[in-house]
Amino acid sequence: MLVPFSIPFEFNGKRYVCEIEPIKSFWDNRPTSFQVTLNNVYFGIISFTGKCWESDTKKKGLVEKIGNLIHEKFVLA
Repeated sequence: MLVPFSIPFEFNGKRYVCEIEPIKSFWDNRPTSFQVTLNNVYFGIISFTGKCWESDTKKKGLVEKIGNLIHEKFVLA
């Protein structure tokens, strides 16, 4: 079952609450795509390609940070 979760973090001196909802896309029985909201504002879809994190947003620094936080939660690599 895919359950949404929250991760608070700091990036470039700003505090965020990241709401993450796994999307039904799997690799080795683990989700690989996530819908992300930051501080109650839609951020985008983040996906793990097996090598790196990609997103439909242009904020690559935040994508990498959020991807690493998700990675810690699901151990995707």
